[in-house]
Amino acid sequence: MIILLLILVLVCCYWAYWSVEARRLDRATATLPGPPTLPLLGNATLFIGNSEKIVKTLDEIAALSYKHKGAAKLWLGPKLYVAVSNAEDSKVILENCLDKDVVYRFLRPWLGHGLFVAPLNLWKSHRKVLLPVFNNKIVEDYLEVIGEQADILVDRLSEQIGKGYFDILRYVTACTLDIVFETAMGERMDIQHSPDTPYLRARHTVMTILNMRFFKVWLQPDCLFNLTSYAKEQSENIDLTHKFTDEVVRKRRLLYERNKSKEKNDNSDGKLRVVLDMLFGREIEFTDEQLREHIDSITIAGNDTTALVTAYTLVLLGLHHNVQEEVYQEQLSIFGTSRQNATKEDVQDMHCLERVLKESMRLYCVVPIVARNIDRELYLPHCGVTLPAGTSAVVGSFAVHRSKVEWGPNADEFDPDRFLPERSVGRHPAAFLPFSYGPRNCIGRNFGMIIAKSIISSIIRSYKMDAQDIGPLKMELLLFPIKGHQVRLTKR
Repeated sequence: MIILLLILVLVCCYWAYWSVEARRLDRATATLPGPPTLPLLGNATLFIGNSEKIVKTLDEIAALSYKHKGAAKLWLGPKLYVAVSNAEDSKVILENCLDKDVVYRFLRPWLGHGLFVAPLNLWKSHRKVLLPVFNNKIVEDYLEVIGEQADILVDRLSEQIGKGYFDILRYVTACTLDIVFETAMGERMDIQHSPDTPYLRARHTVMTILNMRFFKVWLQPDCLFNLTSYAKEQSENIDLTHKFTDEVVRKRRLLYERNKSKEKNDNSDGKLRVVLDMLFGREIEFTDEQLREHIDSITIAGNDTTALVTAYTLVLLGLHHNVQEEVYQEQLSIFGTSRQNATKEDVQDMHCLERVLKESMRLYCVVPIVARNIDRELYLPHCGVTLPAGTSAVVGSFAVHRSKVEWGPNADEFDPDRFLPERSVGRHPAAFLPFSYGPRNCIGRNFGMIIAKSIISSIIRSYKMDAQDIGPLKMELLLFPIKGHQVRLTKR
């Protein structure tokens, strides 16, 4: 009886605190529109349903924000989020608020303190060490690996000739995984020939569970989540992925120490400098656990985004044959009829393809939202609201990319030429956010673009493409078409 009374007192105290705090935050953001709320739950019920329903809810919030200078608010339980869909306020948030929102903690059991989710103090020191690893000179050294895997992809796609429409993402994902595993860890996985591995199944399971926790407020408290079967399933699958990376890190460290003792760390033998090897012997002496966290962040957070961007671009080319022909003619001007792999100079000459990729990333931003913690008062000049400390800001990259204020009345149309230099003059620098913006932007953006360009170049020189409309979307951490990336290939 005493325990029940104690629980009741604690609940009442929490209710009183939440009510006072909620009123404070509500008053500070009183000019912002928002959906009707329920006590304690706030707007959490809007996210009941499947991953397609979540996207529709986000679209409704974006539409609401468009009506009020590109900003709206919503409550997820006791937490206030301000959703932004205009470029100027997005810039202010991403330049000044570098700490990720509390919801990213759900990724910690998987990615630990890897660069993607690292707390601010750790992120600053670790990014400084990791940044040189992704400079253009090193990334360009990976073109041979990228070309080899693109050749395998082209060969694998031939099995779909004459078979109608199929989801090309699974082929592209296998290719990009082989590229990332070899360049990041020095491991030749051959996933393209053996795509159904326990490791990949485990990755998919963890991502599905994490997506639920991000949007289902009742699964967010650890005490409730740990009572569900999802907790055990997530833990088992995370352990499986960690076991693989831990073994690779131990193996590469032993090799590094052996070469160090023989003074063979100058890369004079011409072997590929993989990312993991370049993290040994830095000014920060990373532990094996830290190395695993950074490598997992690269292979998990970086790979799927690159694969999705590539797949969306291929579908858009299949839907717009005139643009596909422009891209093909550009490839002919670079390679002629040769099937050789792209060099650094070749990739730099793919101006038309780059515009197509950018337009694809604008229309289908695979990371549609970015959430940041507001740790001090922050004035948003476009919507004219000062966000108090204790709120969180959600930059709706997808909404910014579709805003008619930022991109004109044809914002929903596919038009790669909007990225021509003469049409980009005066565009707000934060109107295009596929790699986020500000100091905490994507460290591997150049690497991802080179992979996407090289893969599409190899495919477009080998096949003509038709595609089905992308159709409705779903949110599973990243943005996916519900029916997949459906294309049909014809041999050139």
